[in-house]
Amino acid sequence: MLEVRNVDVYGLDRALNAKGNSFSVGDIDTTVAFDKSDGNRQWHVAKLLGANREPHQSHDAFLKGILVTFDLKYSQAFTPELQRYHFLEIVMSQSTMHSLKKFMENGLDPYSRYVTQESKNQVRRLYEDFERAQDALKAADVPGADESAVRTLRRAQYEAFMRLRHNIPGGFEMWETITTNYLQLKTICIQRANHRQREDWNAFIRACFALPHFCELTGLDENSLGLRDIG
Repeated sequence: MLEVRNVDVYGLDRALNAKGNSFSVGDIDTTVAFDKSDGNRQWHVAKLLGANREPHQSHDAFLKGILVTFDLKYSQAFTPELQRYHFLEIVMSQSTMHSLKKFMENGLDPYSRYVTQESKNQVRRLYEDFERAQDALKAADVPGADESAVRTLRRAQYEAFMRLRHNIPGGFEMWETITTNYLQLKTICIQRANHRQREDWNAFIRACFALPHFCELTGLDENSLGLRDIG
């Protein structure tokens, strides 16, 4: 199921300093350390602004300057829901287009616990069909070969590959590297709390809660979102 690893957070102090740009004049320097102690009024102001949920006011806009990069293990059923967010960028992901042979032959079990053995067996059969079609094409596609016969084998290899890829189940899991920011993650947490795919989305939200000062700066936590697990 979903996992988040190798998290890096950038620009936390800089975004907190930039929060005050609207009320400053002359030169600014947002590179200085920001005092996050309880006695600092500006830290208190940052938490109030970051927790604001009123639409169209942009009081929490400074949160987009706190950048986050992490590695995410996701299923094919999960990623379409994640990709709807405009300010979340996939840096690079693993690929069934380029690495399917490695997934199939390196002793991996790249499936969520909801994928049936029948589905796994079907993918294995389709992969073996593709390998046979590919081997036949390689053997035939040599100098002087009958082009018509090679064309038929090339079409058969293509169709075998497409059948394989189109029948990979939604629970096929891969890793990708993502970069985003606290403001986008705040939106995601609010919208996806207790989503129907609860295991994955709640795990994602709890990974956000573990980010430095995320809960303090967004006003979000288990109670405010009413986060509930299955069962």
